[in-house]
Parts: sequence; C-alpha cells; structure tokens
Amino acid sequence: MYDLIIAGAGPAGCTLALNLASSGLNIAVVEKETFPRKKICGDALSGKVLNILKRLPEPIYRDFLDNVEKEPSLGIRFVAPNLKELDLPFVSNTITGHESPGYICRRDKFDEFLFKKLGNYRNITVFQDTKISGISINKDFALITTDKGELRSKLVAGADGVHSVVRSLISRVIPKSRYCVGIRSYYRNVTGLHPDNFIELLFLRELLPGYLWIFKGTDGLANVGLGMLQQQIVRKKINLSRLFLDLIKNHPYLVPRFCDSLPAGKPEAHSLPLGTFSMKRSGDRFLLLGDAAFLVDPFSGEGIGNAMSSGECASQVIRNCFLKNSFSELDLSEYDRKLQNRLGKELRVSTILQKLSHSPGLFNMVINKARNNKDIKELLSGMYTNESLRIKLTKPSFYLGLILR
Repeated sequence: MYDLIIAGAGPAGCTLALNLASSGLNIAVVEKETFPRKKICGDALSGKVLNILKRLPEPIYRDFLDNVEKEPSLGIRFVAPNLKELDLPFVSNTITGHESPGYICRRDKFDEFLFKKLGNYRNITVFQDTKISGISINKDFALITTDKGELRSKLVAGADGVHSVVRSLISRVIPKSRYCVGIRSYYRNVTGLHPDNFIELLFLRELLPGYLWIFKGTDGLANVGLGMLQQQIVRKKINLSRLFLDLIKNHPYLVPRFCDSLPAGKPEAHSLPLGTFSMKRSGDRFLLLGDAAFLVDPFSGEGIGNAMSSGECASQVIRNCFLKNSFSELDLSEYDRKLQNRLGKELRVSTILQKLSHSPGLFNMVINKARNNKDIKELLSGMYTNESLRIKLTKPSFYLGLILR
C-alpha cells in the first residue's frame, strides 16, 4: 500500500515525484520501460523547462548545467512558405554566466537524468519494466494491476503517455483532430545550420498548418522531423514517411543542404496529444499529467515544459489532499483549475495561431513585414516567452495593421 502511485517516469512523473520528495509520502513510480529508454522527440528544452529545473530540489539544475550533454540554442529561424527566412533570437532576462535560454538535449539523456534523481530519496520506490494493464477505483484505495502483481495507493497520478491506461478512467473518446503525428530522424553532414544553433521551423506549403524542423543536436547529428495534424493525414491519405523523405530529396530549399547527408537510422513516428480543447483531467483518487492530459502546445510543439508544469501543479494539490486526508473528485478538481490558470490561455492562443498558419499568404506577409520592420521582429522574438505578445498575434487588428504599414 502506497500513498501515491505515479504511472510513468517521464518528465511529468519525475517532476511530480521530485516535488513531493520532501513530503514524507510513500511514493511508487511505475515505468513500463527500462532506463535509459528510447524516446522519439524534437529534443528541444525551452526556457520553461529550465525554470522548472531551477525550482526542483537542489542541486538538480546545477547538475544539469554541469553534467548533461547538450547544445545551447539561442533562437528560432522561421522559413515562410515563400522560403523567406526570419531569425528570431530568444528574449530572456534571466540568463547569467554560461547559461543559455534554451538547449538541445537528447530525450533519452534528459529523461535518464531526471529519473536517476529519484534514487536519492528513500520514500520513492521505482518499478522499471513494469507494465500497467488495468486500474480500478474503490472506496478506500486505487488498485493498479501490473504484469508483476497488484499495487494499491490512496491516489494515482497518470503520467503514462499518449496511450495512458489511467486515462481510461475518463470515458470520453478523444477525437482524431486532437492528435498530431510527428516523424523524426537524425542526419549527419547537413549543411547550412545556424551558427547560434537556432531551431529552424519550415512552414512549407505541403505541410501547413504543420512544419518541418531542423537543428543541430549532439554527437554531430542534426535532428530533422516534421509534424502534421492526424486529421489532415487521414483526409489527404498521406504517407508521412514518404512525404518526409520526398521533401528532403526534392524540395528546392532542402536539396542543397542534404545532398551529402547520411541518415543515422530510419525515420520514426510518434503521436502528439494536442492541448486544443477542455477535458477533465482528474477524478476520484486520480489525476492526469503530461501527454496523458493532452498538453502539447498546438503551435510551438512544446511538450516537455508543459508536462513538467503539470507535475508542479499536481504536487501542490496532492499535498493539500493529504493534509485533509481526502481524495475525492471535488478535492482533485483543484488540479484542473490550477492547470487551467497556468496553461489554459497559452494553449487557447496557440490553437488560434495554428489555425492562422493554415494560410500561406498570411504567413508570408507576416514574415516579409518582420524582415523589414524592427518593431514587428521584436514582437515575434518575444512570442515564445511573453503571453501578452502571443495574444496580440491572434487579433485581426494586428494583421490589418500589417497590411496598412
């Protein structure tokens, strides 16, 4: 019998466990894989991730800076459908010394780094290579069935990914329009990478409202991938792997850069659960975090930072529940409110921006104007760190103003 069972030891689950490490709660973390585990991802860590690392128990953030293999990333390069480029440095007022506003870090390395921190706490028990097959909620406890036996707890946190078993406690069917499919591969000898390792986002006509990304990772490899709405893939009967390889081999912007490149493995696909709608993320004796809670930003693709944010929100609510010794749906609904306050507006704005990116003409106009106007460029540079600027980009008056400039 545990106080809390966390299903999944990714960034969301580990952030929750580490935030509760000092609580004295008897915690079990159940992970279906064995670390280091493989994880398909864009490998980008935003300023949001770094700020959460700073709030974790000491000295986790400093250990990350000193000992985790990574590459600094200083901005984003947008490539419009007309193939015009716009470089946007990250805007940050919190960076000192050798810190960077963002990093490129392999997900298997980052996830293992966080996971290993769990071993520093005697009240956290880890079960690796343990698959959860079912969950039921009783009056006095939650019952978790695994391939190695049964576990019981007063509360369950489902951080078990896009195909969450814990989410089965919520009967609502998730529509296909709420999923994006990403495909990613690593390449050697890609040319034209930004000297400051800006993350390149290519909004090609063939992909809108999705995009292709390219940036320099570790080990001399370039991380290359694309994301597209699942609904669009189904409607247009797109073979995503074929489209990905075709763009690299034949698109005029990409051919010169990949002519001498070598793939380091085959392209791999994964589902991204987009945070584009309201859903219930808690109930009697359970709550959902990270991908299980559908929190990926529909415009930027931010997943890790939002997952870790959900771990922070959950930790605050869980502490209160144990103080009251009450784990009802009403008590845990506070988690939904905290998550809504923290991420709700951001996700709504990103949903609007994603819809606006359907229009290549609109996208071209914004990029063209920003290339020639310092004020517009500075506004876009702050878009990823300043929510009020993102909101401004959703207003029709902003685009009308661009037309009249």
